[in-house]
Amino acid sequence: MPYEALRHIHFTVIGISIALLALRYVLVMKDSPILQHKLLKVGPHVIDTVLLLSGLALMFISGITPFNSPWLAEKLLALVAYIILGVLIFKAGRGKLYRTFAFVGALGWLFYMAKLAVTKTPILFT
Repeated sequence: MPYEALRHIHFTVIGISIALLALRYVLVMKDSPILQHKLLKVGPHVIDTVLLLSGLALMFISGITPFNSPWLAEKLLALVAYIILGVLIFKAGRGKLYRTFAFVGALGWLFYMAKLAVTKTPILFT
């Protein structure tokens, strides 16, 4: 698969992942039973798997790795923070304010990952 097509798939799946995160956040805040729908339970995992695999394929095709590109190493650390906050949003027994802070924090890490992908300018690993 050509690099450009794979990159397009990666960007498209990023958009879908963000949309699903936002939708699920709204639904969890409303305590909606729709959250129990199989598509909303399994879908995000499938989308995030495609996202991870397309990212790994882009790394392989381009030869860019966290070891030779500090911006990518930092992006992967930001991804870990994003995942942790995403888990906290949907963890049972959390209050609305807690979930909102986790959601805003996850969005912050998401925007930071986008900044790193565009500028390739890390803060930590310079």
